[in-house]
Amino acid sequence: MKNSRRSRVILLALAAAWSQYSPAAVNVDRTRIIMDAPQKTVAITLNNDDKTTPFLAQSWVTDADGVRTDALMALPPLQRIDAGQKSQVRITQVRGLTDKLPQDRETLFWFNVRGVPPKPEDDNVLQLAMQSQLKLFYRPKAIIRSSNDQPERKLTAERNAGHLTLRNPTPYYITVAWLGADRSHRLSGFREGVMVPPLGNLPLKAVLPAETRTLWVGYIDDYGGLQMNRYACDALNCAFKDAGATS
Repeated sequence: MKNSRRSRVILLALAAAWSQYSPAAVNVDRTRIIMDAPQKTVAITLNNDDKTTPFLAQSWVTDADGVRTDALMALPPLQRIDAGQKSQVRITQVRGLTDKLPQDRETLFWFNVRGVPPKPEDDNVLQLAMQSQLKLFYRPKAIIRSSNDQPERKLTAERNAGHLTLRNPTPYYITVAWLGADRSHRLSGFREGVMVPPLGNLPLKAVLPAETRTLWVGYIDDYGGLQMNRYACDALNCAFKDAGATS
């Protein structure tokens, strides 16, 4: 009884704190960023969706491990965005450093933006700085894609003791958001949003039943949209069959 009463008190306290919580409102105009080697800068639009409160927007770039990098810089690193207004951050590459990146494949970075609200006048208001993180892919000159390129179709899936291993022979990261025997039923054990590294493999816990001969693979394209491909499977492997067909 005492533990139950204590739990209710904690929940009420959390609810009270949440009711006073004011979320940050700085949002980005896209869900991923592609930077080709010839581009000196890429402009990103930041929106302050709060209609009454100005925010500070802090921006920076980190490498795949979350460590700040000097190869790509976000400028300005700190700026004020008035209520309901927009501003821009420019991601700029430092040539001497990006030239040292792998030239035969993409390099993954993260673009980070944190919206910092003004200090509240009411000490009872819980004000938090909210942070967004977007994938930022740097593409060297040798692998710049044309609009007709569809390297995702080269992705294959290998059966291994009932589980799947995704194999990516391309120089691009491929983000897989869906694996299913059809468009409606996700494979058991599949975790949404896995990223297969370029020229690499990714073992999964996803289970593809032995009798299944069709696999649907949904990947995220350069614009953040979900594209569905149908794969044909045999006893060992699954390979691209067609795109956008109905199951």
